[in-house]
Amino acid sequence: MGMISSMPNKVALPDLFPNASEQQIDEIADILHGYCSTVWRIYERLEREHPEVIDDLIEARNMKAKVDSSKTPN
Repeated sequence: MGMISSMPNKVALPDLFPNASEQQIDEIADILHGYCSTVWRIYERLEREHPEVIDDLIEARNMKAKVDSSKTPN
């Protein structure tokens, strides 16, 4: 399970930046949205032009999860 999906509670930007003003929170949200949009476009392009890269990343993640899960107590 990924880090975000395993988090017990959702966290809001004001929780992460308690001293930020409303304007600063809006700016942070815009920056994060732009970053996520860029990452999504990279993913879509890789998926379209080099699907083997995505397959390799998924396989590597599954292998890591298997290794990590063997270290956790049952």
